[in-house]
Amino acid sequence: MASIVGESKDWIESHWQNRMVQLSVYAGVIFYAVAHPEVFSFMKKFLPQGLSNVNQLVVHSVFFAVLVYVGTTMFLDPVLSQLGLR
Repeated sequence: MASIVGESKDWIESHWQNRMVQLSVYAGVIFYAVAHPEVFSFMKKFLPQGLSNVNQLVVHSVFFAVLVYVGTTMFLDPVLSQLGLR
């Protein structure tokens, strides 16, 4: 079991250097937060009443894109730079 954990850790460390892996993991975490049904319910209070589900999805997609961009430039990149991973 210890060898499996060690091999997994080595595999993750070797692949974490890949920029696409970093961004994919970060985007996955942000997507999970933005796509959560409770977030949709919360945001519904702030959106116009007649907004269809498709249009709500568009709003959440734009919100997701903004969060990924801002979070990457102001959070992920600085943290990875300080850790020497970028």
